[in-house]
Amino acid sequence: MQVDVAATVWTALGGILVFLMIPAVGFLEAGLVRRSNVINAMMKGLLAVMVFFPIWFVVFPYYYGGVLQDGFYPTSQDAGVPAYVYGFFMGAFGSVTLAILFSGAPERLKFGGWLAFAVFFSAVQWPLVTSWVWANGFLANLGNYFGLEGLGVRDFAGGTVVHAYAALAGAVATALLGPTALRAVRKNGGDSVVAYKEAVEYKKAELPYAIVGTTLLFFGWFGFNGGSTIVVSPQTGYAIANTAVAGSLGGLIAALLARLGEGVWSPVMAISGVLAGLVAITPLAGYVELWAALLVGALSGAVAFYGTKLVERYIPVDDPVGSLPVHGFNGVLGSALVPVLASPDVSGGLKGLIYGGPAGWVLVQWLGMAIALVFVVATTAAFFYALVKLGFRVKPEEELVGLDMVDHGVARV
Repeated sequence: MQVDVAATVWTALGGILVFLMIPAVGFLEAGLVRRSNVINAMMKGLLAVMVFFPIWFVVFPYYYGGVLQDGFYPTSQDAGVPAYVYGFFMGAFGSVTLAILFSGAPERLKFGGWLAFAVFFSAVQWPLVTSWVWANGFLANLGNYFGLEGLGVRDFAGGTVVHAYAALAGAVATALLGPTALRAVRKNGGDSVVAYKEAVEYKKAELPYAIVGTTLLFFGWFGFNGGSTIVVSPQTGYAIANTAVAGSLGGLIAALLARLGEGVWSPVMAISGVLAGLVAITPLAGYVELWAALLVGALSGAVAFYGTKLVERYIPVDDPVGSLPVHGFNGVLGSALVPVLASPDVSGGLKGLIYGGPAGWVLVQWLGMAIALVFVVATTAAFFYALVKLGFRVKPEEELVGLDMVDHGVARV
């Protein structure tokens, strides 16, 4: 077994870029919550690293069927990438998933509750789901049960197992934790709104934090998608170019829709659109041609704008970060389009519906996505139900003070 130096360097660099996305998620959340929760937002990103990596390097071989042989796992030896480099790269994805999930329910759960869930996520939930898709598990081969040999759930860099996963789990957590105190008071109406608002004004902490966080996420995303080829090849070029195009166009479309619909160039909507484009192209990045990335980018910008309006009006999830419409809706969109848009010339043989591929693959892909996400939702709901019952939900008076002080002993004015 020989080490492929180029593939090893590329994979390590990809993991390092993905690792940068973890504090970037913290910056994004910090820019969209109250000032009294900024430190808590960033600490959750640090927690994702502190808990996930020690557990991951222990459990990774068991979930991925790997027995260490001469410094390689079976899942990495064909590419010539040493086991622990490959494990670091995959572990960075898991840490980012956990950080995104954390960001979806700000200001309401004590830090100890996040710690408890992080252990469950790192040891059981995420490794199991990703092994089903990325370690040649049963979802990756789901088509075998339907006469479609060699086909199943395909997710290039994590539309389902990172973004839709984190968003839906975060939405479930947010729903079980209930709305923030200010949201509840606003819903009830009356004079109490004015009095409470004076004490707990839900103003954005520092919107520039969110813009910086988004820019850093975009930067790291090239490692997220480009690094997922493991070896440098023409597919790598497609993955990088598709990422740049879809992320940029998603932001532009969302900003334009905000200007047309609201009369302003909304920075929050531009942020949402950029992230939506990046999320939607993630499961497709190394499978599609550039024209498809343009299509996905345009669609994702519209989904970010109208999806946010939909959630605000009809879905009782108090999520100031917009994780559900941005990561959830677009993660599902991009994953659902894989068996439709996959180009055999880019993907190395995967043939989507528009290239004459089997219609049955579309159903298999969607069924597999549903199985994975239902499992995530059910297990997350059970865990957070227990956390609420055990008293990890922040009390109204603690929420008023802010978690920076309650959990971390840091007062910010």
